[in-house]
Amino acid sequence: MYLEDVTIEGFKSFSEKTNMSFQPGISVIIGNNGVGKSNILDAIVWALGESDLDRIRCYSDDEIFFAGSKDYPPASRASVELTFRKGKENNSPTMKLRREVDKNGADRFFIEDQPHASNAYLNELAAFNLNHALKTIIRQEQINDILLRNPSMRLETICALLELPSSDSFSGPLKDRIADCLRRYMLYLIPEAAVSLELLSQNGDKGIEVVITLPGNRVRRAHQLSGGEKAITSLALKLAVFNQLQNPFYLLDEVEPSLDYTHHKSMQAFLKDVAANTQLVMITHLRSTIELADTLHGVRTRWDGSSFMKFYFDMDERLLRLYKCC
Repeated sequence: MYLEDVTIEGFKSFSEKTNMSFQPGISVIIGNNGVGKSNILDAIVWALGESDLDRIRCYSDDEIFFAGSKDYPPASRASVELTFRKGKENNSPTMKLRREVDKNGADRFFIEDQPHASNAYLNELAAFNLNHALKTIIRQEQINDILLRNPSMRLETICALLELPSSDSFSGPLKDRIADCLRRYMLYLIPEAAVSLELLSQNGDKGIEVVITLPGNRVRRAHQLSGGEKAITSLALKLAVFNQLQNPFYLLDEVEPSLDYTHHKSMQAFLKDVAANTQLVMITHLRSTIELADTLHGVRTRWDGSSFMKFYFDMDERLLRLYKCC
């Protein structure tokens, strides 16, 4: 299953109904800073039932709605509809999810245009293997957070993501699967490095340490890595954990900017591996990532600040040159 269509109306910077289509593989969203690219990811997360305003970058409920401009009145209703296709074939069945909220506070959820209470809506998402969809998003400012935590907090974070009953559950086959996936990812990103996950126990507190052996037999623990090395390792670790959730898509919001040119090129092989089994919807400014796109989406703003889709197309080498226009 993959996310095929997103339709946004009245949500944040989108004053008019706006549709964008995606394909399996890697979908890239590009545009200048401040045009509303991240609002698209916010819309997807919100439509999947997110109730934490911080997670959609809002301080108050009013910020969910388009605020209005000279040409467009303030939105009294915000709506986001997601269409999922249950297979890669054109004749595969689809499923439509929609969330709407009015300025009066009415919050409504629909599956195939049939209304559902919020709890029932979330339960239905679990039946469609979307119960972990709110977790598999990484934003630019969150790339390093899992490695910046101490080992005990790092283990707590991973256990919370995987909904494990206690830290004792992170052992045996589960730890080995995550470690194996992390090692595979790191072979792309730092080919000559070795990585391991070590369970720690100190003063009754359990934790997990990430140990990297860099070229030249230089052993580094998570807090000793350089900024770029930390970004690479943290991203790989997060996606190795996400791999256990089996969510059909990941949302990645500018996760590459702290990497140098060599690692940008190495990341292409890494992202291809991840996208072999999971749809990636990515915001980026980097040509090395744009080159991977199966579909490309250009976002711009009108003079009044409202967002619109400038173009959408299936990617090929001729069209790759056009990305600079956005």
